[in-house]
Amino acid sequence: MISTLPTDCLNKIFECLEEDKATLHSCLLVNRLWCRISVEILWRNIWDFECIDKIIRTLIDCLPNESKDLLINNGVTSIPISNPPLFNYVSLCKVLSIPHLLIGYCTYIEILTQDPKNYLIIQEILKMFMKQISSLKEMDFCFIEDNYVYYDSFYEKYNFLNFINFPGANDCLKNLSELICDSYINSEFFLQLSKICHNINSLVIKFEETVTVVGIKELISCQNNLKSISFTCNDGSNIFDNDILNCFKASTKHSNTLIELFLFGISLPSIFTRIIFSNLRILKLVFSINVDTLIKFLVINGKNLEELSVFDCNNNSLNLAIANYCPNLKSLYVNFPSNGIEELKMIFVNCQQLESIRTSSGSRLSGKRLLELAAKYSPKNFHELNLREVNLNSKDHLESFFSSWKDRIPLKPLSLIIHGNGKGPLNNNIIRKLVEKYKGLGVIKKFEYSNK
Repeated sequence: MISTLPTDCLNKIFECLEEDKATLHSCLLVNRLWCRISVEILWRNIWDFECIDKIIRTLIDCLPNESKDLLINNGVTSIPISNPPLFNYVSLCKVLSIPHLLIGYCTYIEILTQDPKNYLIIQEILKMFMKQISSLKEMDFCFIEDNYVYYDSFYEKYNFLNFINFPGANDCLKNLSELICDSYINSEFFLQLSKICHNINSLVIKFEETVTVVGIKELISCQNNLKSISFTCNDGSNIFDNDILNCFKASTKHSNTLIELFLFGISLPSIFTRIIFSNLRILKLVFSINVDTLIKFLVINGKNLEELSVFDCNNNSLNLAIANYCPNLKSLYVNFPSNGIEELKMIFVNCQQLESIRTSSGSRLSGKRLLELAAKYSPKNFHELNLREVNLNSKDHLESFFSSWKDRIPLKPLSLIIHGNGKGPLNNNIIRKLVEKYKGLGVIKKFEYSNK
């Protein structure tokens, strides 16, 4: 007699394999029970598969007969005649990615261009999604920058975003928890979405030249428990700051629920320096950093931060503010000027929960000095140092650091990642032997080195 695990146990085990598509796929072949459980997990997010064209073909196979008849009657000849699929795959989907759907259907872009009636296939797939998915969790219609011009005109020409009006759309979208989108989509779409979706936890908006502020503002305002906001402007020029100010104002409504704020190419607005974000734990800023505004923000909101990333900024005043106002940081990404030794010391001494520091090419502090300060002043929980494009030109510097780390009490094994600036003469073979020695002593948990 073959013993089998209860279905609930199998479900929990397979859940742990959600990111391991290959292993889950192999589970399909064991028996019908394993197959059913694996399929349910694999089809939650079908857009991660490399063979996206095959996924699209399966979706076409899943189309209801009325959709296939409509397509054939309109001259679409690529509809396969096949037996119904083993499972109702579409009903298992929890993620909808419009870019993957378009790109996956046509390498396919040229087919849509040459024969616009092929657009009907995309439309019918979207109808199927809206009708058969009981509760979509994530939706993405943010295209890569290279294709922006094409898709902007595509949206305008075909207006396929009317999927929000398809039968079943309200039920399908009402529990949406994650949304990634571009700002050039017309305001009406966002206004309609704001009437349906009130439970978005994570919102990512990429601002383009055409900004539909009214709809986006309404969408932000109507959320009940918004926890994460990302605003990006890829050219880093800050030219949209005035246009998105109302979006920032709408974000302040969520000052008690917001946990993560990410700004790329857009400065932190001054209105945020007057508001307490009581649950903010993660702040990431990339380009267009206004140091004075950020310091004012940290004065009132730094206490609760656990993760802070400030990319492309090399300022002692900011680092001093981090030391003084961010005592509970666990992870920090910031650069240090060559005269920033005291500020780094203060960060190590004042931020006693600190576990990780990452610093990159903006830092002028030498790799040798950084290692010395980390060994001497970092708190007991510290265990990860990531140095990018730093100058580290002697094996002795590393050996001295490892030796000092070995004497720490308590000893916490270290993860050290070093990407040099191409100037240091360190020999990889010598480094490897040194690392193996200290791994054996329990000093090093992980080590990566590159001088390129």
